[in-house]
Amino acid sequence: MDKITIAVMFMGALIFFAHFFNSIFDRTKIPNVLLLMVIGIIVGFFIDKELFFGEVGRIFTTITLVVILFESGTGLKFTELKTAVASASLVTLSNFVLTTVIVSSISMLLTELNLAEAIFLGAIVGGTSSAVVVPILNQLKLGKKANTVLLLESAFSDVLCLVVGLAALEAMKAGELEFTSILNSFWQSFLFAALIGLAGGIIWSLLLNLVRGLKNGMFTTLAFVFLVYGIVEILGFNGGIAALCFGIVLGNSNSLKNSSIWQKIFKFNAAELNDNEQNFFSEIVFILQTYFFVYVGIVIEFGSASTYLLAILLVFLILLVRPVVIRLFARKDVSPKEITIMSIMSPKGLVPAVLASIPLQIGISSGQTIAELGYAIVLLSIVICSGLIMIGSKNPYFFNKIVRDVFKRKAEKYQDTDSEREIQREEANAKDVIEQDYKISVKPKSTGNKKRYSDEFED
Repeated sequence: MDKITIAVMFMGALIFFAHFFNSIFDRTKIPNVLLLMVIGIIVGFFIDKELFFGEVGRIFTTITLVVILFESGTGLKFTELKTAVASASLVTLSNFVLTTVIVSSISMLLTELNLAEAIFLGAIVGGTSSAVVVPILNQLKLGKKANTVLLLESAFSDVLCLVVGLAALEAMKAGELEFTSILNSFWQSFLFAALIGLAGGIIWSLLLNLVRGLKNGMFTTLAFVFLVYGIVEILGFNGGIAALCFGIVLGNSNSLKNSSIWQKIFKFNAAELNDNEQNFFSEIVFILQTYFFVYVGIVIEFGSASTYLLAILLVFLILLVRPVVIRLFARKDVSPKEITIMSIMSPKGLVPAVLASIPLQIGISSGQTIAELGYAIVLLSIVICSGLIMIGSKNPYFFNKIVRDVFKRKAEKYQDTDSEREIQREEANAKDVIEQDYKISVKPKSTGNKKRYSDEFED
């Protein structure tokens, strides 16, 4: 049978598998992300991976990311953003810094990576992946604030990972790391990308009614998103943030056109997405993310056993500090169940998978170590996150119970120790009393100024 024929049949079968995996999630809480990646890993043993690592693969992953962020933005409302944007920003920045410090420190200690190389590795795995988080959120159906915080965190952290990671890459080549340039690149990339995305959304909301008159014009919205993304990237900013902001404007155009500011500036009503368009974009996202996770499984390369042991340690440490950040900055108006899910939602994905191989491609001596460790962290973070979601979705208080049991055992241990010390003190006191009651006082017998014997005592 022809290879192309097999590939076409396989792509058709994947769509049916994806629907089947969604039904499995409803029963077992196993995310379809994990199952699709497993399929990709298996397929990766039988095909040429160089084809998927090429430019075609990068184009596919970029299109997937843009569409997912745009479609996610259409579901965010201004009221939700007001309550979640501050928490999302604090969570994003805190988790990114802590993760980068942990990964960089441990990598320098246990591998041959220098400071710039370790910071590069820490930066690319410092955030969460939009392409992984969004499909899981769609299946979990969390509350509005928890869902918005996790979505914004994944989008914001993509910017941080790209900006800091690429700056560290330049430092690896130049031998010098400049933190001021990193900060300047970050705020410029974020601010200007958001402004261009918002402007693009406003322009398209004014044109959308005219475009709907075209035959087969439903895909033109995505086409315009691609143009906005490309313009932002050419200007040196982050196109993903622009796509997200573009979607936010279209998702809130009904609120915009009713505002007094809009009515003063524009004489045209802003068009909002209708149900057919939203369903169409949802179907596109479903198809793209199905192929994307199989693609991620295919391109994952396995390193040595020691690499995976180190990756497990790093993922464990990352997950250990995340609950503290969530409870500090995102606890308000969030249920205990949602706090549990938010605390374990730290999967890595597209950014580290793309950036991890760059040092190896440009000939940096430690590139192989960075690539293997980066891929291992991506794979294990998704696997471990999926496993924890299975447990947390069925019994969200399972992890709280573990923590309570640990503290309870410690308290009982201290209580037992205190009891033993109290008993010992009581026994010592009783012993002192007995000795005082029955002690015989003896004094030397006086014989004037002289004793008859040197050891003579009085009665």
